[in-house]
Parts: sequence; C-alpha cells; structure tokens
Amino acid sequence: MQMKKQEPRIVELDVRPYLRQKLEPFKLIMDTVASLEPEDVFMMHALFKPTPLLGVMKVKGYAHKAEEMEEGYWIVAFARTDQAMDPLNALPLREFSKRDAPEEGLSDGS
Repeated sequence: MQMKKQEPRIVELDVRPYLRQKLEPFKLIMDTVASLEPEDVFMMHALFKPTPLLGVMKVKGYAHKAEEMEEGYWIVAFARTDQAMDPLNALPLREFSKRDAPEEGLSDGS
C-alpha cells in the first residue's frame, strides 16, 4: 500500500517588525525552526537577504530559495534538503508577499 504524499505545511514568520525595532530575531527564528515537521516549508519575511542565516540553515539540513519582493523586503523559504528541493522549486514566493505587520505587541522575550 502506497502512502499518499501530503502537501507541505507552510510555516510563516515575519521578522521585519523586530528588525525595525533593532531586536534580534535569531532565537525566535530558531524556535520556529525547531517546531517544524520534516515536510514543512518555513517562509520568512525579512528586510534583507539573511546571508548568515542561510549558512546556519544549510548546516541544519535545509535548502533555501530567496527572492527580493521590493527594496527592503525579502522572502526566504526553507525546506529540508531530503525533500530534494521539490517544495521550493514549485513555490511562487511572490504569492506570499504581504504588507508590513503591525508592530504593536512586540516584545524582546524578556
């Protein structure tokens, strides 16, 4: 009996409000990554291409696809490399482009 492959779940995180308030979102990002199931796709909204994070995620076994939506707005998608980049290749990042999230209610975790 063959198992039907399920669609990957998209887990989104918008770190732009944190970055604008000069808050470091790395712990929030890593907590989100820790909650991912193997088939999930992690979609992050950022102010810039997070080059250091790309290396960290590669070591953790994730491939990425990054696209600049407009100046100062990037979407980066991550998926497990054992998924053979399949979910990322077919993922139109522009469809996930969104307006800035409201900044109220942010906390630095303390």
